Amino acid sequence: GREERQILVRDTNKVVALCVLRNPRINDQEIEGMARMRNVCDEVLRTIGTHREWIKSYTVVSSLVHNPKTPPGISTNFVPRLNNFDLKNLLRDKNVPEIIRKMAKRTYDMRTQPVSAPRRGKS
Repeated sequence: GREERQILVRDTNKVVALCVLRNPRINDQEIEGMARMRNVCDEVLRTIGTHREWIKSYTVVSSLVHNPKTPPGISTNFVPRLNNFDLKNLLRDKNVPEIIRKMAKRTYDMRTQPVSAPRRGKS
């Protein structure tokens, strides 16, 4: 059942935790919850981050980026997909790796800087 999957995904044995993700009865809400968990192994988060069907959900992507246990190689792919509100929250989050915060700042600054009109030179 659902409760058993929640317990087994936190198992210290990676094989057990990864087998939970292969369960055909697992649903999107459970995946969202697992992406938020900070007590799962990074291999589970890596698997969630590379599964095409699961990363279509914005909440899964946001949860993975905000989770400090997610490997930076996975998180950096998702930072540009975040909205400005989540980027702003990510800037203040001291739990995420520095590289993710810097990337969030760069993305936020690029989105919020005013677009200047092109200058016309004298001809």
